[in-house]
Amino acid sequence: MTCSRDRAGLTRRSRGRRGILPPLLAAAAILFLGQGVLHAQTSGADRAREGAPVDTVIAIRTTGSNLEFSPSQIAVKAGTRVRIRYTNDGTLPHNIVLVKDEADIDVLGMAAYAAGETGYVPVEHADRMYAYSELAVPGTTVEIEFVAPPPGEYFFVCLYPGHYNMMIGTLRSLP
Repeated sequence: MTCSRDRAGLTRRSRGRRGILPPLLAAAAILFLGQGVLHAQTSGADRAREGAPVDTVIAIRTTGSNLEFSPSQIAVKAGTRVRIRYTNDGTLPHNIVLVKDEADIDVLGMAAYAAGETGYVPVEHADRMYAYSELAVPGTTVEIEFVAPPPGEYFFVCLYPGHYNMMIGTLRSLP
């Protein structure tokens, strides 16, 4: 696994595909994916500081040529440290970006066309993102870690050119 910080100080993590998820995580993912929403259990905001252990891991994936995340809705407790493990089992490259505001989606999506060198993430707009991954080519897994934002509804998107207006998920940050 590699972990790096970009110029804006946001954390990016990636790892090659490891095959089958650990059995417990796979069972939990199947249970929640069947409901369409993955609810994360957390254990307290005081561990959500930088460098603290992750409170919850959420598995998200893409399959085939579909421009959609599965699950497309997740929920976590505000202030907890979250790791999203995104697996691209699709046929196209994707990334996953947690935006700060819905209005940021169009700005970031348009700027992504010129951001090929950074995996189609316009890092000059880091103030509009909570976290982002590097580009996940088909058959790979990438991870992002972040502290869940204040209570509210947020969006995660793929900024690969042409995907941002269709490949959108929702993160609910709960009080």
